Amino acid sequence: MKAIAHQGEGLDGATYRDMELSDVGQGQVCVRLKAAALNHRDIWTCMRAEPGGPPVILGSDGAGIVERVGAGVTDLAPGDEVVVNSSQDWAGRAEVPLGEYGVGYKILGFPDHGTFAEYIVIARHQLEPKPGFLDWREAAALCLVGITTYRALFTEGRLEAGHTVAIPGIGGGAATQALLFAKAAGARTVVTSRKPDKLEKARALGADLAVASDADWGQAVRDFTAGRGADIVIETIGEATWKASMAALANGGRLVVFGATGGGLVEIDLASLFLHWQSIIGTTMGSREEFQDMLAFTEKHQIHPVIDRAFPLAEGVEALRYLDGAGQMGNVVLDIDI
Repeated sequence: MKAIAHQGEGLDGATYRDMELSDVGQGQVCVRLKAAALNHRDIWTCMRAEPGGPPVILGSDGAGIVERVGAGVTDLAPGDEVVVNSSQDWAGRAEVPLGEYGVGYKILGFPDHGTFAEYIVIARHQLEPKPGFLDWREAAALCLVGITTYRALFTEGRLEAGHTVAIPGIGGGAATQALLFAKAAGARTVVTSRKPDKLEKARALGADLAVASDADWGQAVRDFTAGRGADIVIETIGEATWKASMAALANGGRLVVFGATGGGLVEIDLASLFLHWQSIIGTTMGSREEFQDMLAFTEKHQIHPVIDRAFPLAEGVEALRYLDGAGQMGNVVLDIDI
């Protein structure tokens, strides 16, 4: 089968190539993928993979049609439409997975083969029914950013209607999905970006306040909330936005972190942190239970993930380079069998 696999160093190690499709074992399902979505994790994998390692098919997000099922699978059949849960082996709504990352708990796409391929063989419990109101691109794009932002907002951020949520760096798939979820839950939202066109698009998606990144947006959040600040700040950038994120955070607020695309080393004023009863919470991905809850929430509110651009599978390497340029507004996806 055709796939985008990585072997070597950096993005130059990603190639469009033939890969062998494994047999369908006990409790497994073979899915003919219709679409997959890119995430910054795919770039991270390329940059950090061991140069001498075997080729690994990239990709964590995907949606497709069941091709065949293995022994013991009785609740799926060929023709069923499914989405892939890339958060592997985290079943219940526990605080953290039972296994350490890479040992027991894994994210699809490395070290296991991922979704940038014509087919994937995967455990039955990693699949859920595709929401019928989403097209293939939207369904693929929902998976990783959906579970990550749902857990960040609701499980860790304890989001309620009327809360204020600040999302610096709007534009990426996760930040954009966080905006859609927060608005659906009845929150007021503040976003930032360096690019005026992204701010305008965010307003069209429902952002209540859109502020330039080079402005004093921490103060802008406080002005917007009559001095209180944001109940939740969704932090995916890190060093470049950290100071303003902390300045925007309300007394008792939760700063939820699941990315560091702008640098991973930050400074924290501990006295200010505890004197304002604030929390800094790290999270990534989520459990199968939360994935199912996220799908139900998405269907209830008819939330369509934002698609920035689609590439054919054969141009998957170009899609990775496009994502690495950070010019997108929403999700970048691969058309595999559309």
